[in-house]
Amino acid sequence: MQDKGKLAFAGHLVRRFVGFVTAAPLTPSEQQLIAGALEPALRRAFFSQRSADQRHAFDVWQRVDGDLDLAAPALLHDIGKVASDLGALSRSTATVLHSLRLPVTRRWRRYLAHGEIGADRLEELGASDLAVHFARNHPSGPPTGVNPEFWCRLERADEI
Repeated sequence: MQDKGKLAFAGHLVRRFVGFVTAAPLTPSEQQLIAGALEPALRRAFFSQRSADQRHAFDVWQRVDGDLDLAAPALLHDIGKVASDLGALSRSTATVLHSLRLPVTRRWRRYLAHGEIGADRLEELGASDLAVHFARNHPSGPPTGVNPEFWCRLERADEI
């Protein structure tokens, strides 16, 4: 990784860490908006996430203007992180160790595989193809058959 890439990566980690530890819980009105936007099984999955992950997902959804077509992909794109049950420091450590190609614990490996884990869970819950693909493949280009405009909107909204 070149120096410029290392600085961008470090900046991203710092923003992600600070965002996680300072995230405000969702308000009752925000929870109501989410309840109205997701089917019951997806709603339960959403609320199984840590408060900070709920906040991040809600903010992503708001950055796509609360578009109902993008509700599930925005609100559930990181649902696989539930499987690892890691806090901010452990998540950051796992990411850094992985980037350095150093060994990580099983829980940290589950965190690093949250895209695949989340996509599999969303498939089981009957989520849209866009929600499944975005959980599995972001951040990268849209897979074949996925609306590229929706994908780009979601990726821009997920950047911190």
